[in-house]
Amino acid sequence: MKNARISLALAVLTGPALMADVLMWEEFNYPDGQLSQVATNVWVTHSGGSRPLDVTSGEAVINQADLAGGGEDVTRVWSVSFDPQTDNSTKLYAAFLVNFTSLPVNSGNYTAGSYFAHFRTDALNEYYSRIGANLEGAAPGKFRLAIANETWTSAASIEYPMDLSLGVTYEVVVRLDLATDQTTLWVNPLTESDPSVTATDAITFTGLINSFALRQGVSGVNPNQGAPGFLSIDNLRIATSFADLQIIPEPPPLALLALGGAALLVWRRRHA
Repeated sequence: MKNARISLALAVLTGPALMADVLMWEEFNYPDGQLSQVATNVWVTHSGGSRPLDVTSGEAVINQADLAGGGEDVTRVWSVSFDPQTDNSTKLYAAFLVNFTSLPVNSGNYTAGSYFAHFRTDALNEYYSRIGANLEGAAPGKFRLAIANETWTSAASIEYPMDLSLGVTYEVVVRLDLATDQTTLWVNPLTESDPSVTATDAITFTGLINSFALRQGVSGVNPNQGAPGFLSIDNLRIATSFADLQIIPEPPPLALLALGGAALLVWRRRHA
């Protein structure tokens, strides 16, 4: 069941669609069902299909709480693209709300879990800024988010050093800096200077970055495998600046009352 987080957003009076540096704003306001079917020509299947990637109650659902392969992965393409071979200035940001209801899983000696979202190029199987989850370093019953530039392994994926809980909604932000070819991960940031971790594995891909993808899949090789868990994603934003992600601290109730009608209230869905 959802409730709402009220965010004060005076800067968005014209709406996200009119902001030049916002590449994508996805609230998953579709009928329940397979995302690639209820959002035809918006989200497109690029891999798998035996386990549909669904939208439920206005959220995209990543159903990967086991080690079965073949789940559907989907992509939303932007109207612009970026060449990592020649572009040495652009920074790509992604932000979304995530809520886990099942822990990541592992088998054998594989501990890296797996990734569930990433930037994608126009070439086959080129995935940048892989965002995932695992149990490495986490207390029992907890999990951690992690980031990798290109390769998802225990050595390449870098965990954010914060134990996270099931049933709690977190704001996740990543930045891919094309000048350094490195991806940075934040959890619940308010500013770009907040604590973060940065992946250091090498980027070798050459395709044009033109989309963002959601993934249901397993990493590793049987019997040593990992999966990210069962989770939902909402309020997905892609931009070329941190400010355009519109991450605004939640004001206390008294502050909202004092502001009255002077501010625009933008509702961000949150899990109860």
